Amino acid sequence: MMLLKMVERSIGLVSTLILARVLTPADFGLVAMAMSVVGLTELMGAFGFDVAIIQNQNAERKHYDTAWTFNVLFGAITALVLVGLSYAAALFYKEPRLLYMLPVLAVGALIGGLENIGTVNFRKDMDFKKEFRFLFFKRIATFVITISMAFVFRSYWALIIGIVSGRLFSVAISYILHSYRPKFSLAASAEFFHFSKWLFLSNLVLFIQNKCDSFVLGRSIGARDLGLYNVSAEIAAMPSTELIAPINRAVFPAYSKLSVDLPALRQKFHSVFGLIAVLCLPIALGLVCVADLAVSVMLGEQWKDAVPLIRIFAVSGLASAIQSNLILVIVACGQPKLNTVRNALMLVLYLPALVVGSVYYGTHGAAWVHFTMSIIALIPLHFVFLHIVQMRFSEYCADIWRPATAALAMAIVVFASRYFSPAALGALPPLLQLIIYALEGAVMYSGFLILLWRMSGGNPDATEATVINMIAARTKWQFLGQFARGKI
Repeated sequence: MMLLKMVERSIGLVSTLILARVLTPADFGLVAMAMSVVGLTELMGAFGFDVAIIQNQNAERKHYDTAWTFNVLFGAITALVLVGLSYAAALFYKEPRLLYMLPVLAVGALIGGLENIGTVNFRKDMDFKKEFRFLFFKRIATFVITISMAFVFRSYWALIIGIVSGRLFSVAISYILHSYRPKFSLAASAEFFHFSKWLFLSNLVLFIQNKCDSFVLGRSIGARDLGLYNVSAEIAAMPSTELIAPINRAVFPAYSKLSVDLPALRQKFHSVFGLIAVLCLPIALGLVCVADLAVSVMLGEQWKDAVPLIRIFAVSGLASAIQSNLILVIVACGQPKLNTVRNALMLVLYLPALVVGSVYYGTHGAAWVHFTMSIIALIPLHFVFLHIVQMRFSEYCADIWRPATAALAMAIVVFASRYFSPAALGALPPLLQLIIYALEGAVMYSGFLILLWRMSGGNPDATEATVINMIAARTKWQFLGQFARGKI
């Protein structure tokens, strides 16, 4: 799953590099407006039936068929609603082009509802090789079509066609890779809605929380600035949230199986969360240090206004990466209601703050509100999580304090080296500078992390030792294994 996400983000990075130079920020902003409307209508089907099947260890054929039937029905209803809302959306955003974009996207919603529900078993059975193939082929197909259309149309239509084509290929690939053939049935409706009603409410709250900025900013500042805002958030999320997504996708079935055994669940959480901390903390803070170089290399000069936004979103993405794994444990334990209530309470604070911040301070105000609320949201989430898994806060901090300290020290060193660097280094091409500072950050972080681990006792069961053992197994360097066990 990590390999999949690395390949997927590499494809996404190449796609961004190409599209950012062929298309404009206004094109991205216009598609963001359209997708905010699509997301709103797709909430009707946001019951998380796939999550319910994974969480239910005794799921039968009736559960799969019922989930697929609802997906088909919600896809058809979503398509009709999108067509009906196209005129209203064009008036709301003052963008007449939405009148033609949304009916095309409605076709994608209709097609998407037909996807084979059997592919849920890839995750339920933890058969991640097949999951890799499914997501990889879907991503490649979308990439090829979107890039091809970008050179043909050189407008937002390339993104629209890519989205619809991605849905079509996803459906086709799902039936090729899995032999399950669903039938229309509503036999398990009552069971699904008993569990999924809280997932629906949680998804509703999360959508409002995550997409209300698109509605507010799209209305107040227009397509160009909304494009800057959304692309900045996407770029900033790549190294932290997106890197952690495959871990979360892979580990949820394990959390669900262990939900009846809290000691085993806590042990699994420690191993997973420790890895998340080791990976996402240095990458997020590293992006803060080199955001200007990253924008210059990846997007070009027309996107230079995105630099401060990326720095803000990088830290917000770090908070989201931490938050996402805790939420998975809560849902796996069959307690989605607690997370829904927490999200609703946070939304009461977030929405008015976003309106004030965006109206008076534009994209920067909205970004700072998003950052602040992502930090505040961690407080009640930790109370809920620690209560459910019966874990002490000191146990939780044991997974994160070393990577957090090492990442902060790395960021200070990189910032200082950039500030005091000789003029000759600053005259180098941005790509070469980015490589130099990335290597410096990697060396500094690794050194600080290993030093802190050894100073704190060198626990052979700690995440640092696990990572070193993994490297030793791949490279056949036996001295690394001895170092991880404290024999060197």
